[in-house]
Amino acid sequence: MSATNRTRADLLARLEPYWKMEAANAVLLPAMIVFLSKGQLGWISFVPMASMILLLVIGALYWRGKVRQLKGEPQNWTGLLGTLARLQLPALVLTLAGAAAAVAGWTVSDLTVGTADRWTATACGVLAVLEYVNYYHRQLQHFDNKADFKRMLAGKGFRPSWMARDLAVLRQQR
Repeated sequence: MSATNRTRADLLARLEPYWKMEAANAVLLPAMIVFLSKGQLGWISFVPMASMILLLVIGALYWRGKVRQLKGEPQNWTGLLGTLARLQLPALVLTLAGAAAAVAGWTVSDLTVGTADRWTATACGVLAVLEYVNYYHRQLQHFDNKADFKRMLAGKGFRPSWMARDLAVLRQQR
């Protein structure tokens, strides 16, 4: 096996689980949250939860497309990227609304169902913000790749995310 094929195989082995993990999290996290909170949630939680779910679905779509692209499987890569680009503003608006709802839950107690509602809103809101940044701007995840982790420890900052780079290429082509 050539070095290029080995590198591609290594990359695919690392990236293949991403889309499955993001898709599973889009379903399992909300289900687990509702179960653990015993359903004691209100709109304060559901706004940031919707944002979190949307961004996990965006991640699943992107990584599935990226894996298919690397495998050379047929797909409409440009169409997928166009869809993800069009979702950026709605994802941002929903993420900001979710963060605002979480803050409101702590500052205006009459808006919440209770403590579980506040904590759920906060956790989902933080996760949504991190996912938004991680997909549309800077790669925040550095624990799964030795080179990325060393880069972070060396203080070289966070590089643009894979999706941000792909979207930048798409926008330059238009």
